[in-house]
Amino acid sequence: MQVAPRRADEAESLRALHGLLALDTTPEPDFQALVEVASIVCEVPISLISLIDDQRQWFRANHGLPGVCETPREISFCAHAVLADGILEIPDALADERFFDNPAVTGEPKVRFYAGAPVTLDDGHRIGTICVIDRQPRRLDDTQRRVLQLLAVSAARALQGRAAMKHLAVQARALQESEQALRREAEDLQRLNRLQEETAQAFAEAQRLGHIGSWEWDLVRNVNTWSLEMYRITGRDPDQPPPTVAQRLNSFLPGHRERLAAAIGRCLGQGEPYALELEFRRVSDQQLRWLDTRGTPVRDASGVIVAMRGTSQDVTDSKRAEQALRKSQEFLERTGTLAGVGGWEVDLDAALVTWSPEVRRIHGVAADFQPTLESALGFYTASSRPVVEEAVQAAIATGRSFDLELEIRRTDGELRDVRVVGSVEAAEGRSVRLAGAFQDVTERKRLAKLLAEQHELMRVTLHSIGDAVITTDRLGRVTWLNPVAERMTGWLSEDAAGRPLSEAFHIVHEGTRETAPNPVDACLAEGRVVGLAQGTLLIARDGTEHGIEDSAAPIRNDAGELLGAVLVFHDVSEQRRLSSEMTYRATHDSLTGLVNRVEFDNRLHRTLEQSRETGTENALLYIDLDQFKLVNDACGHAAGDELLCQVSQLFRETLRSRDTLARLGGDEFAVLLTHCTTLQARRAAQAICDRLDVFRFTQDDKRFRVGASIGLVPLDRRWANIDAAKQAADAACFAAKEGGRNRVHEWLDSDDALRARHGQMQWASRIERAIDRDEFVLFAQRMQKLHDEEGGRHAEVLVRLRDEDGTLIPPGAFLPAAERFHLATRIDRWVLSHATDWLRRPEAQAAIGCLSVNLSGQSVGDRAFQSWVQAVLVEAGPAICSRLCFEITETSAVTNMAEAAVFVERARALGVRVALDDFGAGASSFGYLKNLRVDFLKIDGQFIRDLVSDPLDEAAVRCFIDVSRILGMQTVAEFVEDAAVMAKLVEGGVDYAQGYLVHRPAPIDELLIGPSDAA
Repeated sequence: MQVAPRRADEAESLRALHGLLALDTTPEPDFQALVEVASIVCEVPISLISLIDDQRQWFRANHGLPGVCETPREISFCAHAVLADGILEIPDALADERFFDNPAVTGEPKVRFYAGAPVTLDDGHRIGTICVIDRQPRRLDDTQRRVLQLLAVSAARALQGRAAMKHLAVQARALQESEQALRREAEDLQRLNRLQEETAQAFAEAQRLGHIGSWEWDLVRNVNTWSLEMYRITGRDPDQPPPTVAQRLNSFLPGHRERLAAAIGRCLGQGEPYALELEFRRVSDQQLRWLDTRGTPVRDASGVIVAMRGTSQDVTDSKRAEQALRKSQEFLERTGTLAGVGGWEVDLDAALVTWSPEVRRIHGVAADFQPTLESALGFYTASSRPVVEEAVQAAIATGRSFDLELEIRRTDGELRDVRVVGSVEAAEGRSVRLAGAFQDVTERKRLAKLLAEQHELMRVTLHSIGDAVITTDRLGRVTWLNPVAERMTGWLSEDAAGRPLSEAFHIVHEGTRETAPNPVDACLAEGRVVGLAQGTLLIARDGTEHGIEDSAAPIRNDAGELLGAVLVFHDVSEQRRLSSEMTYRATHDSLTGLVNRVEFDNRLHRTLEQSRETGTENALLYIDLDQFKLVNDACGHAAGDELLCQVSQLFRETLRSRDTLARLGGDEFAVLLTHCTTLQARRAAQAICDRLDVFRFTQDDKRFRVGASIGLVPLDRRWANIDAAKQAADAACFAAKEGGRNRVHEWLDSDDALRARHGQMQWASRIERAIDRDEFVLFAQRMQKLHDEEGGRHAEVLVRLRDEDGTLIPPGAFLPAAERFHLATRIDRWVLSHATDWLRRPEAQAAIGCLSVNLSGQSVGDRAFQSWVQAVLVEAGPAICSRLCFEITETSAVTNMAEAAVFVERARALGVRVALDDFGAGASSFGYLKNLRVDFLKIDGQFIRDLVSDPLDEAAVRCFIDVSRILGMQTVAEFVEDAAVMAKLVEGGVDYAQGYLVHRPAPIDELLIGPSDAA
């Protein structure tokens, strides 16, 4: 414990304190009101006015520490507070090295918070403090600090004022004793004649001590006589004759001079004595002083006024003390008004009730309203009046103070909530006075009620939401869990409270099972929102695991101080399972479980990039099964599927575990051999052929020999992209098949390859000629509305190429070459132009509700094409645009996401609808839906063909339907080819069906023929 050092002016401060005559005196209501105001404003239970004596601190006023009037100085907080001008504030005594072992902290009254403002006298001496104390740590706000400083000033003024009054009383008693002595001297004048000189000297000394001078004006002789004290008071030279009446009047200030002249005139004229307090200017130093001057007439035996005599007393100190006291009272009233606190007093003997202006304002009465005890009690409501009456009676009987919150009805009828604090003043063993404070707490109670309602609403909300919520303090210790968090962690809120968060919230990485970083630790350290790492698992108390996603956010108070953190998380186990399942489905062949074409292309792209960058040797195999069609035709598709599964297993057993084996579609497979020389790749391919050479497929007592034609391509820097490498592998595979089947053909950049490329170039020339000569033909395939009536027919536009002999070439023959030689956009322009022209026909507008036009990825990413489309749509007008729908494949949307998003928004702004084709074929389908607003989802046919028999297809389709409903989209099922699938789609809530069961592609004009005619 640190003992406060002595003040620099210790001796002078002690003399100033003792000069106040305040130590060891009885309590006074004015000082008690100050500490009660401090307690109310600062919202603490204890408030004191402490005077620092040599060895102790003595309490001039005490609120909240009954029975305690002083403590030793060495343990006094106030002994520290008087060392500085400002407020000494100790937020937490246990955390302060000066006080943590102070007996007042470790024992009663268990001080935790202290704030003290020094009480400073006019001469600058700090003789004590007014302080507030709490048993809980806390801080004052700016208003409370300001009020505490103002109360310290009021306490200093009050102490000085009361000291001045006591000195004045001493002087008055001296004056009274002097007057008595004068009377005794007059009565015993003859008997004490011999003592006249001594008596005169004693009188002069008494006048000096009492600062009272006497004077006489002999009217007959016009002679003035002054005592020595009169000279001293007025600052005149005693060796000079007394001033004349006119000279004396001139020393008073204007206004005061006229009052004295008028009083002298009345005294001489009517014989009326006077007693005035006037301000004059002392001759010796020109100081302004206050004089209590009295005069009375002297009559002779006949009753004629022959003289005037009187006294004059310098009352400057008492006058200033009176003014200081008045200012202090006014200041106290202003402080009370600022804090919304008023004072009241009841003189129990006189039954006199006194209210401060603030109390009158709270009651809504006039400033001159004089309450009685009955009228004061009459303001309380019927439920509150018995409470305050009982408290007052108990206080009078026992001396116990009271602190109540009650309800009053103002004079204007308004109900207000008030806080009434009162204490008793006793004299001679009985209660003589009640005094206290009165505060309007209506707004505070309203805010408290509002806060309680908001707290309850928050509690109910946090109990009701589906997310788990955990809150912590600023040290990361658990403070609360909502029911969802209790269920997921296995911890009850009361059991987890106070524990480190890591005990109740145990998280690990899903893959490594290593402990994951706690987001709350980072949140508290950095003061920002922090999320969990991907793939985080929550291990519950009983070992149950939950995949979770969460975030932690800091909790701050109004001042921005960090109070703790809130952790919000939810169970994503099912979403992760579905996402994993969907990802697997999107990257693997559903029949064989091998990697599918999309995933294989991704891996091939990465491997080719690695080969170009590092020069590592890798190889690509394309495998086409021989005699697979024979098995399908002879035994059916089920047998064909079984053959594919068995062959896939054979391939797995033959290849290395690190090699990538994929089914590209039908009976086509591909193998990516990493870190593999061409020689090693040739051996691996030959091993596959050798295994198949001895393999026999048996079905229904039938045995089939199956071979494989394999194209081998070394992956090196020669290939500009994967398409070139794949085309080479495909050409090599074709060469192997042409060479006799069940053999391996290694790619050589020979004349044969050049001829194959020349063939594709011929297709490119043929496409350009067809565009120029208008040799394309529009076909269409209808879609069927599965619920409600159709608002016009829905169909998809298809394109055919008319050959020179008049036959129609399907798009599969020429579109790959169009894509390769970047002619797809020109075909799209031709199709869209002719489709909009066709829709301008009145019969087309009457029959068609929606006509879908496919756009390639090249077109979607071509800004020139986008601008052209914009112009075409604007020219076509709303009637055409409202019937158009653009179909964009998943591949084109993902590859050109930014351009696709812009294109879609512009098209939809003109009234054109947009559909996502082949939805579900890629793993990113759900991801790009967040950024691409469309009207239709066309579910990829791979999920529709086996919808009836494959539960995973059914789950996927149901998921797609749910997503479309959430996003406000409609669904279209592709490749609907049998009634059972159709029934399943109707049951599941799909909006449209498209496929051979509904309509086989036909020339577009057949859309205008009714259903019966079309049949």
